[in-house]
Parts: sequence; structure tokens; C-alpha cells
Amino acid sequence: MNYSYQIDYKNNDIDRRIVMSRVSYRNGSHVCDVDDRFFDDRDCHLLGSSNGLVCISSFSSQLVVANPSTREVQTLQDPQIHDTKHLCWGFGYDSSTDDYKAVLGFRKRVGWTCFQVLSLKSNVWKLIGDVKYSFLSRIGILCNGALHWIMKDSSSPNKKRDITSFRLSEEKFIKIPQPDDERYESGVASRPNMNLGIMEDCLCVFPCDGFNDNVWMLKNYNGKLSWGMFEKECDMSLALQCLKEQEHYIPKKRTLCREMLFYKTREYICAPIYMESLVSPYVNGRPKRKTEEINSKKSCKDLLMFIWLLHPGS
Repeated sequence: MNYSYQIDYKNNDIDRRIVMSRVSYRNGSHVCDVDDRFFDDRDCHLLGSSNGLVCISSFSSQLVVANPSTREVQTLQDPQIHDTKHLCWGFGYDSSTDDYKAVLGFRKRVGWTCFQVLSLKSNVWKLIGDVKYSFLSRIGILCNGALHWIMKDSSSPNKKRDITSFRLSEEKFIKIPQPDDERYESGVASRPNMNLGIMEDCLCVFPCDGFNDNVWMLKNYNGKLSWGMFEKECDMSLALQCLKEQEHYIPKKRTLCREMLFYKTREYICAPIYMESLVSPYVNGRPKRKTEEINSKKSCKDLLMFIWLLHPGS
């Protein structure tokens, strides 16, 4: 993983992202799109990516964490929730515990969202609590150890849209101040919808229909927050990894991705960043293969026979 980071650091004009590759019903071709824009129209979702691991909800609603490079797949426990339609998700790495966490938010009642979190080490969903927000974006943007969503404050008289952050290490929500600038108010804030993304390791915000508009980037994330505007003329050199839609993701059986695509565009800035690695989704240790289990049982049997030969009466 560190080697991949070093290669990309030397070639800093390449931006690597990962998306779902879907089969078009019109002509059978493969279409790559960002999940958050068409969430309600899809049955298979990419819920996040971190350090070469991806979190996926399959056609069969099976939750998995997989490494597309090694084709290892870890199945997650199903969350016990009543509303399976109105959901928001996130996935990321918690450096304080050296663990990966899946985050789920579901609508508990109008204007309120209930959040749960699952760590790979425990594979158990834990209740975080309710927040007085209704979510507008579905997939959390991972940046600086936190997940970010666009949410609507139900207690605000004008139903203002807020940027809400969930810190994975502290498991707490905070509100991110938005740009205090007339250009932002008359641009992004005035549009019906807005999106979050990540560029140059910075959280950014832009209109949903405005990939070619100016993008606002949040700099100096852990210090005094500072927003800056990214010029609209600038495009990204993009290496796009495309995940296959599947009903079941079976370990080691088949490749999880199609051929990598290359673009010069900003269209995928809200797609998760992807880095190839050998990181295993089995954070508690890889499961033994069948051949290893058979050899282990055979060794135990041989050992017992050897002991019996030494001590026939025992």
C-alpha cells in the first residue's frame, strides 16, 4: 500500500477513483457512474473505499468488505433495521484502533436519522444515536478520518443544508462551516442541490449539475478551516477502476473489476478514492482454507496415534 502511495505521489497528476460498472439496458454496454447520484435507481451499491478495501451492498442486499486486488471478501453482519429504503452509508479507516468501520444511517422519523456503526474486528452493529437531521446525500465522503454528508437541519426555520462530519475515531458528529463568501452564496448555495467530493486530499462542495462550475475546497482541515475556490478550467487526469455488479461476491472465485479506464474530467470527484493494496478485510486473521483444515485434522490424528503407541493404556 505504501509503495502504491509513493508511486502516485511521484505521478501526482493521476487521480485514482473507483465506481460501480453497470450494464446498460439499452445496448448491453458497461456504464460507470457515481452511486450517490442514482442511489434509489440501483440495487447494487459501492458504499465506500479505504486503503484498497471497498464496502459493497450486493443485489441480494449482502454487505461485504472486499479487496479487489486480492479478491478476498469478508461478509458483514446484517443490520437490524426496519426501514431498508431510506438509508445513508459510509466506510473508512479508524487509525486510532487500526480498524475499518461501516456506518449506517436510517430515517427513524421525519427529520431524525438514527446511526449505527460496525467495526471489522467485531463484525457487530453498535448504536451511535439519533441526530436531528435528514440526509440529502447517501454515500459519505471520506476525508481526514471522517465521513461527510449533506444534511438538512430539521430544527432550522429555513431548512438550511449543512455539511455534517462523523469522526471515525471519536464516533461523534460535528457541523462543518460553509464558505462565508458572496460567490458561494450566489453560486453553490443558491442551487437546488449540491454535492460533496474530494480533490487533492481536500473536501470540496459543488452544485449537483455543475461539474464545470467553480468547486469550493476545504483546506487546512484540522486547523483553522479555510475554504478556497478551484478554477473551473482545471480538469483531472483520472484512472477509473470499475467494480462489477454481482448478486454474490464470492472470495477468490472471479475478478471483481473490469479494465481500468482513463479520463480527463472532473465528473468523478464525488467517487471514492481507490488505492491498490494487499490489505486484508480479515482484520482478525485470514480464515483457513479447506486443505489447511484437512491437514490440521490429519496432523492431530497422527499425533493422537503416536501418543497412544507410546502409552497404549492411556
